[in-house]
Amino acid sequence: MPYSGKRILQIAHNHPSFHPGGTELTALALHRQALAEGIDSWYLGALDSRQITPNLGSQTIALSADHRESALFTDNFIRFSLEQPEHLGFLREFADYLLAVKPDIIHFHHLLMFGLEAVHTARRMLPEARLVLTAHDFYLICANNGQLYKHDKKERCPGPTLRECAKCFPDAAANDLAMRKQDIAMTLRLFDRIAVPSHLLKSKLETYIDLPAPAEFVENAYLGDDTAVAAPKRKSGEPVVFAYFGNISAIKGLSDLLDAADILNARGRTDFRIHVHGAQLFRDDVLKDRMEAARESLGAAVRFFGGYEGAHAAALMADVDCVVFPSLWWENAPLVVYEALHYGRQVIAYPHGGAPEILARYDAGLVAERSTPEAMADQMERVLDDPGLAKLFPSRQIPDRRHLLAGYSRLYENRSSGGQPAFA
Repeated sequence: MPYSGKRILQIAHNHPSFHPGGTELTALALHRQALAEGIDSWYLGALDSRQITPNLGSQTIALSADHRESALFTDNFIRFSLEQPEHLGFLREFADYLLAVKPDIIHFHHLLMFGLEAVHTARRMLPEARLVLTAHDFYLICANNGQLYKHDKKERCPGPTLRECAKCFPDAAANDLAMRKQDIAMTLRLFDRIAVPSHLLKSKLETYIDLPAPAEFVENAYLGDDTAVAAPKRKSGEPVVFAYFGNISAIKGLSDLLDAADILNARGRTDFRIHVHGAQLFRDDVLKDRMEAARESLGAAVRFFGGYEGAHAAALMADVDCVVFPSLWWENAPLVVYEALHYGRQVIAYPHGGAPEILARYDAGLVAERSTPEAMADQMERVLDDPGLAKLFPSRQIPDRRHLLAGYSRLYENRSSGGQPAFA
């Protein structure tokens, strides 16, 4: 297929083939949707040697037959300062890649792995290119995995302060924290536009870091390509099935869902089932033990299905009444919520983070009164008492990858998103 228009380069800190995170999936969906619409698009990710052995003599590897999907290797990235120190390796090959591809628009979806230095490299090598950044999490203001979450206390952090950041990084001097903030703020001035997928994230960034201009809201979307397909409704009279979808980690809140199920069990409720779809990408013995304990306490009421491919989501959703989203951190624009709404499944969520914002936009969802397993169990029990609450009647169309590309195309063309969903 001949491609036309301005050449777009999507950059993410990994590739879904190796790490199917929301940021990588969004960047790849934009790339592939652009190609489907005849737009000249390229994708560049980053990998390390733990994921695949790099080629001899090069830090670049092609990930598609046409080389439009590629990745660069790096093993020395410094997460705290978002620093890429490999000037004669990673950054040199990144510069060579830019000169070879010559994109008109460079869309960074994260600064992890590439580092602040990559933004300066892009601006220096292609001064006429339009640079766009999407902040998919809080890494610009939080060095603790970009989550604004105190893992030791299991508490959400309202926002970075010198005192609170020093607790998470006791070995970091005050100057280290101050310079991190200053270096990021200076680098952000090189971007033509900065976008965010939620108003929650927009508010946090504009409060805690000096942005060169207000961040543009571009809503996330359902990223699958089955835009006209919805999972069939389940038969009535069966136990209500609550499901968890997504990568399994402590901060994603699976333990809270299992605790809520135990609470329902203690209340004498036996008319429900829990389906868990997802894989542990990183070892967590505590969470593994919690899952084993759930098998004992809940028995046949809980099933762990393991990881799944996006292409199988429709069939898995067909066996589900409600998707439960118990994430513990300020997850600002979770893709699983869009996935559930696309397939006509009601969502039960905690009141913090971006999920309530999405659900309110579509007049959908059951939001717990508090971010506790007890409050989650209360919402689940409401559905058990009135299964009609599981029926979904969104007030507007759920956006898909076409709308996502349309929203970003406005920024690529130097037009404002208007702060509205892409299809509005």
